[in-house]
Amino acid sequence: MLVLNRSNYHSLLANQDYMSRGQYLDFLTCEAQALAKVKGEWIEEPSDALLVGQYVHTFNDGTRPEFISLHPEMFKKDGGLKAPFVVADKMIATLQADPFAMYVLEGQKEVIFTAELFGCWWKVMIDSHNIEKRRNVDLKTTRSITDHAWSEEIREKVSFVEKYNYMTQAALYSEIERIANSRPLEDWLDFYIVAVSKQDVPDKEVISMVDPERYKIELINIRSNMPRILAVKSGQAEPEHCGHCDYCRSQKQLTRAIHYSEL
Repeated sequence: MLVLNRSNYHSLLANQDYMSRGQYLDFLTCEAQALAKVKGEWIEEPSDALLVGQYVHTFNDGTRPEFISLHPEMFKKDGGLKAPFVVADKMIATLQADPFAMYVLEGQKEVIFTAELFGCWWKVMIDSHNIEKRRNVDLKTTRSITDHAWSEEIREKVSFVEKYNYMTQAALYSEIERIANSRPLEDWLDFYIVAVSKQDVPDKEVISMVDPERYKIELINIRSNMPRILAVKSGQAEPEHCGHCDYCRSQKQLTRAIHYSEL
C-alpha cells in the first residue's frame, strides 16, 4: 500500500489504494464515473472554481508562490490576474485581516491521516490540525455563506454545509483522525470550518461542526453504503450509470428515438 505524502496524496495510485471523502461521494453520485476516475479512464479538467479554492488554500499551507508558478492559466495575456483570482486575493486578504479566523487556523498544515474503517483504508488531509487545542479545521471557499441552495435529495433549500455534505466530511475526518491517533471510541476533536465567500466583498465565518450525534448517523450511513461501493471498486459488481454526468454523456450511445413527453 502506498505511503502517502503531500506529493502523492491526490495521485491515481493513492485513490486506488485508499478511499476518501471525495471518492466516497463520487460513488454515491455516479458509480460508473467514480470507477472510471479510479481507473484513470476519466480525468476532469480543473475548473476556475476549483483552482480558486486551491489558490485560497495556499495562503494557509504556505505554498502560494509554488502554486502561482504551476498555474499560468491564472493570468491574462497582459500578465494581470484573471477576474476570479483577483477575487481570490480579496478572499485571502479578508481572512488574513481577521484575528479570530487566523487564530482558529493555527496548527499543523495539510496533515495526512490514514485508518482502516468499514472494510477498507481511508485517507484524509486536514487543513489545520491542532492537537493542543483539540481541533481540526477545514478551509472552505463558497459562492455564498448565507444563501441556501436547492437539494434534490431532500427536495428543499439547504445551507452550503448540507448541500456539499460537509457533515459527512466532519464525521469522517473526526473518526479517521481519532483512529489514527489511537484515542477511545467517540473521543473526537472539535471540527470547524473557516469559510470565505467568492463575492467581490468576501464574507467570512468560523462554523462549528461539533455534533457527535450527527457524526454517529453519518458514520452509520457510510458503513451501510460501503459494501456496495467496495464491490464496484474491486470489480465484483458492475457500476450503475447515473445517465446525467459528464462521463455518462461521453459514453452515451443512441439506440432509439424518444418521445417528446419523455423529456
